[in-house]
Amino acid sequence: MPLSKLFVLLRNAVLLIAAFLLAACQTLPTADEHLREEILTVSDTYFGVRPLIPESQELHRLSDASQAEFLQYFHDPVRARIPSFRRVANYVVSIIAEFEYRSDTYTAADTLTSKSGNCLSLAMMTTALAQLAGVEVAYELMDSDPVFNFHGTTVEKGVHVRTLLLNSRQPLKSVSFETVWGIAMDFFPTERERFVRNMQDGEYEAMYYRNIAVESLRLNDLTTAYWYARESLRYDKESSEALNTLAVVSRRAGHSTTAEAIYLYALEHADEKLTLLKNYRVLLVADGRQEEAEQIEAQLENMADPSPNNWFQLARSAFEEHDYGRAVDYYKRVLKLAPYLSDARLELAKSYWELGDNDKAVESLLIAIEDAGNVQDRKYYKSKLTVFKHRDS
Repeated sequence: MPLSKLFVLLRNAVLLIAAFLLAACQTLPTADEHLREEILTVSDTYFGVRPLIPESQELHRLSDASQAEFLQYFHDPVRARIPSFRRVANYVVSIIAEFEYRSDTYTAADTLTSKSGNCLSLAMMTTALAQLAGVEVAYELMDSDPVFNFHGTTVEKGVHVRTLLLNSRQPLKSVSFETVWGIAMDFFPTERERFVRNMQDGEYEAMYYRNIAVESLRLNDLTTAYWYARESLRYDKESSEALNTLAVVSRRAGHSTTAEAIYLYALEHADEKLTLLKNYRVLLVADGRQEEAEQIEAQLENMADPSPNNWFQLARSAFEEHDYGRAVDYYKRVLKLAPYLSDARLELAKSYWELGDNDKAVESLLIAIEDAGNVQDRKYYKSKLTVFKHRDS
C-alpha cells in the first residue's frame, strides 16, 4: 500500500475512533489541536487524579543556602573582571569535578545537593545558576555515541541536551559555537558527538517531564508516567516522544482503543514516526490484527532513519517476537550507521545463533570482543563465544 494512501486511511481512522470515544458529543472538533485534546481528555479519565507536578519555575528553584554560596562566589571582587557567563561556567565546572553521572533526571536543587544526575540535570542546575546571575541560556540537542538502557521492555534512547551560556555583549553571528560569544556546558564531549538542532522554547522543559514519564514507565508506575507525559505536551504540543509514551502507557493499562487513537493522531502530525510505527505495530500484533501489522512492517522496512537507536529498538522487538531474520536485517542497519556498537554485534550474533548460522554468529562475536569498551563486556562476550563454539562441537 502506498505511503500516502496509508496515511489517508490513518487519518480517517483517527476521526472514527475519536467519534467512538466521544459518543456523548454531538460534533467532532474542527481543528487538529482540538482533536488531540478531545482524545486526551477521554484518556485522562482512565488514570485518576493528576498528581502534584512541579511547574517550570520550581524545577529551577535552589535552596537559600545554595543561592547564597553561588552569589558570594559570583560577586567576589576577585572575579569582577571575568565576564558573567564565564563566571557561571567556571562555577559549574568546579561542581562537575565532583559529579557522579547517573541516568536519573533531577531538578536543579536536587542536582546541586546530590552532585549527580544526567545531562538534563546538569542543564537544570546550570540554568538555575545562570538565572541568578542574569546570564542568558540556550539549548542544543546533541546525538553522541548511542547509549541503550534496557529496563524490562522499556528502551531509552541516547540523545542529550547541551546548555549554552551566552555572552550578552557578543551577538550571535555564526551557527558554529565559539567561546567568543558563549560557553557550552556538557558532560564528556566525544569525537562522535553530533549537533542535531537548536531546541525551541518549551522543548527543554518538555524533556524534563518526558524523562520523568519514561523513568516512571520503567518502574511500571503507569499513573505517574501518564500524567508527566501529559504535562510534557503543555510545553511541546506535537512531541512524538510524549505522544508515544502516552500511547504505550494506555496500551499497558488495557486501553488499546485510546492508545490507537493517540498513535494515529501522532502519526499524522509528529515529525519522528519510526518509533511510533514500531509501537503501533506492537499494538496491532497484540490485538491479532496481523494483516495491518504487516502493512506497518512493510512501511518500516522502507523508511530511512539516521539514528541507530531506532533501528536497535526494532531489531530487539523482532528478536523478542522470534522473527530472527528480521532482527538480523535491523541489526545490520544499526551497524551500518554505528559500526562501533559492540552491543549490536552481540545481539546480531544471538540472532544468527537462533537461525542456526553458527559461523556468522561466531564471526560477529569475535568483532564484538575486539570492539568491547571495557573488560567486563569483553569477558561476557567471550563467555557467549564459548557457548556458540560448544554447539558446533
